[in-house]
Amino acid sequence: MTHVSKYRMKRKIESRISTNFTRALFSASGSQGHEILRSLLTLTEQTMLAKRLALIVMLEKEFSYYRISKSLKMSTSTIKRIHGELEAGAYEPIIKALRGRMRVSFLELLELLLTGGRPITGAGHKKRLNDIRRRLWTD
Repeated sequence: MTHVSKYRMKRKIESRISTNFTRALFSASGSQGHEILRSLLTLTEQTMLAKRLALIVMLEKEFSYYRISKSLKMSTSTIKRIHGELEAGAYEPIIKALRGRMRVSFLELLELLLTGGRPITGAGHKKRLNDIRRRLWTD
């Protein structure tokens, strides 16, 4: 569990720190942004954020709690809490950013990762995965 000090910073200082963090992260190119996150976050924190992002996308696509829980290895109580926050509009900026920037949807990428190494059933499924791979790796 990440430790956060119980002592609050002054709002002005907290705002300045947050602004600098946002600038550093979003002004960086893809590889620089990745390096910044790797240097700031532990592997556990990176995994937690990636799973949270996947959860948001899966909830948007109306996957069942059961399927999300099994796919992401998350408790249904966490899924329910995030779902409530999602319905309240807490993650709208993330959803808008994902819709506008990716050639391959995050959900398609997640599907590709989750099915990696497993036997593919049916020609239609194999064709779909190959189409996702093609769009992912072409400019």
